[in-house]
Amino acid sequence: MKLGVESFTMMKDYWADFHGTMKKVSDLGLHYVEWLARISEEDHGMGLGFTPKEAVKIFDDYGMKLTGCIFVCQNSREIIFNYDEMQKIIDWYAEAGCTAIGLANDYFVDEEFMKRRMDAYNELGRRCGKAGMVWTYHNHFHEQQKINGKTVLDLMVEMTDPDTVGFDWDVYWGVRGLVDPVAFIKKVGSKIKRFHCKDFPFARLDYVNMAKELPEDELISWDNHNKFSAYKMVKPEDFIECGQGIIKWQEVVDAANEANIPYMFVEQDYTTYADKFESLAASRDYLLTLKGLEAK
Repeated sequence: MKLGVESFTMMKDYWADFHGTMKKVSDLGLHYVEWLARISEEDHGMGLGFTPKEAVKIFDDYGMKLTGCIFVCQNSREIIFNYDEMQKIIDWYAEAGCTAIGLANDYFVDEEFMKRRMDAYNELGRRCGKAGMVWTYHNHFHEQQKINGKTVLDLMVEMTDPDTVGFDWDVYWGVRGLVDPVAFIKKVGSKIKRFHCKDFPFARLDYVNMAKELPEDELISWDNHNKFSAYKMVKPEDFIECGQGIIKWQEVVDAANEANIPYMFVEQDYTTYADKFESLAASRDYLLTLKGLEAK
């Protein structure tokens, strides 16, 4: 499995000095990048105005590879039903030689609403499959809420095509919903198409379960999600670099390799270092001591 980086960690740096940030990341030896894209009607790619060919050349120049994206946009709630718009995103990333695209977040309010969204996921997966890619969903912790006795997470697994629809699984956020990462990987296997890594500190162990803070009688939805935003409910001290917290990463990597998951991306929402590039280096140094994981 290849170790790379999720651009969210350095997003402000990319917007302030794109080429300078590219060089810093390349110098860290993190050559595989998953992009957090800001999709708009004017830009269906990285959000920086590049064509796919321009993006590929830039990444090549720095000895790096753009592997795909998770994206946000002003109309994340409805854009997945706009197949003309979605096809433009699929086409952009397919032309750039990527293997996965997906939503950075989503919300599900009832069974009918969820079925409609999962039907759209399957259609997008079909279109991605034709383009040589997969469609993914990036989890947080609210997927542990239940609809008619089943968690949203389990319903997503049941209702989507395992070949073309899956998870850009965030191990940390899963743990914050008390999802055992190794057991989950073994349960769904190749349904996980790639995943994110950061760690949770031992000192905050009493606060690990965020799902218990969610209301039992109110599903987090597109209408109320600001009230229960992950970044309103967490604290910076809830994050630590990989290898310094509670997650058993060698077991995660072993399970991921058994499932043939191709990429693992370091993503630090908050860091314990003043310099985020030092934070990335600390996680990199630990993770590359693990068997079955390489950055080349």
